[in-house]
Amino acid sequence: MKHRNFLRFFSAAVLLAAFTKCTTRHEEQRDIPLDKAKAIEHVIPIDEARRLRQGFLAGRKELQSKLPGNYLDSAFNIPDGETFNRHAIAAILNAKGATGLRIYMGKDEKGQIRMVLLPVDSSGTDILTTLVSRDKAANIPGIQPAKASTMEQAMESGQRCPPLCKAVL
Repeated sequence: MKHRNFLRFFSAAVLLAAFTKCTTRHEEQRDIPLDKAKAIEHVIPIDEARRLRQGFLAGRKELQSKLPGNYLDSAFNIPDGETFNRHAIAAILNAKGATGLRIYMGKDEKGQIRMVLLPVDSSGTDILTTLVSRDKAANIPGIQPAKASTMEQAMESGQRCPPLCKAVL
C-alpha cells in the first residue's frame, strides 16, 4: 500500500514538473530590435531631461500665477506625464508602414489633458489603421451587432502622472 501511494505521489510530481516546464511566460521581457544609429539621434543626457522637465513645471507654475483663480488647472489639468505599457507602444510600431510615433495633446470630457499616440510613416504622415483587432464581436441574440463607422484607432488611456507615477526625473 505504501508503495502504491509513493508511486502515485511520484507520478503526480513528474507530471506536474513536465507540464510546468512546457508553459511559456507571456510577460517575459525581450529586447525590441532597434537601429542604434537612428535611436542615438534622440538621446539626451539625463541632466538635460531634468532641465527640460523643470522648465516645463516652472513655466506652468508661472503661467498659473498670471491667470485668474485656478484657471489653468480647471481648464486644462495638464499632467506631468503619462505612462503607456510596452504592448501599446508595440502595437503602434507594428502598424504597417510605421517608422515612428507621434504624440498629440488632447483634452477629455473631465478637462484633463491626455496624450494621444499614433503611428507615423517615413514621410511623417499619420497612419490611420486598426492597431489592435478584436477577434470576435459579441453576438447577443435579438440585438443587432454594432457597426463601427471606422476601424481606425489611436492609443490613449495612459496612466496620468500624478497621481499614478513614481517619477525620478
